[in-house]
Order: sequence, then structure tokens, then C-alpha cells
Amino acid sequence: MGTIKNTLKAWGRQAWEFFKGSFPAALMYFCAGSVLMMLTMKEDEIFWDSGKLTWTLVCGLAAAAYNALLCYGQGGNAYEMLVSGNIKRTAIDSYGSGYKMSSHKYAKEYRAWKGFAMGAFTGIYVVIFGIVLGCNQASINSQSGSMGLAVLLIIGFLLAGWSILPFYYLNASGVYVSYFVSCAFVLVPIIVSGVFYILGAYGRRNKAIREQMLADKAAAAEAVREKKINYGGLPGTKPRKRK
Repeated sequence: MGTIKNTLKAWGRQAWEFFKGSFPAALMYFCAGSVLMMLTMKEDEIFWDSGKLTWTLVCGLAAAAYNALLCYGQGGNAYEMLVSGNIKRTAIDSYGSGYKMSSHKYAKEYRAWKGFAMGAFTGIYVVIFGIVLGCNQASINSQSGSMGLAVLLIIGFLLAGWSILPFYYLNASGVYVSYFVSCAFVLVPIIVSGVFYILGAYGRRNKAIREQMLADKAAAAEAVREKKINYGGLPGTKPRKRK
């Protein structure tokens, strides 16, 4: 029972770290959906055209770029936490379990799959509203839904508009496309988060290696300088070189 409890606590801490890490990127996707709705949602233009396609791409790419930047930094921080964890585990092997390192959090250590997991947390609203709107597509297309469905539709536009609005405009134009297909857009934050999380970790590792190499070269150069003897230029004090 104690093992199960500890396992659940560990997964709970990990899920909390995923949520905290994904929230800034999710907020940017929310902003992208809100901006897209304000720019394209007009009562006399509820149809799909090249202008709406352009705005969808601009808002989606801006959100994805911000997501990539965040995850690159998170990957670097996670790599440093992994290094701290390795140091802590080595110290525990040497000095016993009493060794403590307050700055280390196991849940924040780098693992390649964690970036993709954070991406799934970021895009969870895309899946939720894709399923909900897909189940009510007939009512949405016929404009016969209740007030609650209208409110839910607006919330979906705000939280995941960058993935839902294109399908809404296509259906309004007479081209039937299931809202369930919009769930595939969750792959955008998953792939972007996972790839740039890994790149950030490798980037931080390579930076640490370069800094260590420069430090080693500087130390070697300093050692060479220390070996040189200053004879002061006095006659007869400097040994003659053998011919």
C-alpha cells in the first residue's frame, strides 16, 4: 500500500510539473484563438476564404513559435536538473542516503518523453472541444442548438479557436468537415514541445561542454606559463642550449 501511495504521489508531482510547464504555451494558443476570432468573425462573412486561411496560419505559427521558444528553455533547465540529480545520486552512493540537495527536484529532471507529455497538456483543449463540438455538429450546422451550446461554442473559439474556427467556417460555407478532425491539431503542440524540449537539452549540454573545453584550455595555458622560469636577464644565469 505504501508503494502505491508513493507512486501516486510521484505521478501527481510529475503531472503538476507538466501543467506548470505547459500553461504559458497554452495561454499563447488561447490568445491565438481569441485574436483569430476577433479578426475573422464577422456576421456578414461567416465563410471560408484565403484571408481566413492566412490569419489562421499567422496566429497558429506565432503560437507555435512561442511554444518552441519556451520548450527550448525548459529543456535546457531540465538538463541542468538532470546533472544535479546525477551528482546527488553519486554523493548518496558515496556518503549514504543522508545527503541532501535542496535545489534538486526529481520531477524536473530531463527525460526525452517529457516534452511530448507537456505538449499533450498544452493541446488538451483542442481534443476536448473537438470531441464536444463533433458530438453536436448537426445542431451547430443547423443553428438549432440551445443557448448552452452557443456558449460552449464561444468558449471553444476562445480556448482552441486556432484549431476549430477553420472547420466552423468550412461548414458554414457548405463544405461538411467533421469537428472530430480538428483533434488532429493537437499534434502541433505535441511535436513542437517535444522536439524543442530535446533540442534545448542538447543545446545546454553542448554549451556546458564548450565552456568546459575553454576552461581546460585556459588551465593548461596557465600551467605552461607557470613552468617558465624568469632568469631576470642577468649574464650567466640562463643555461646554454646544447647544439
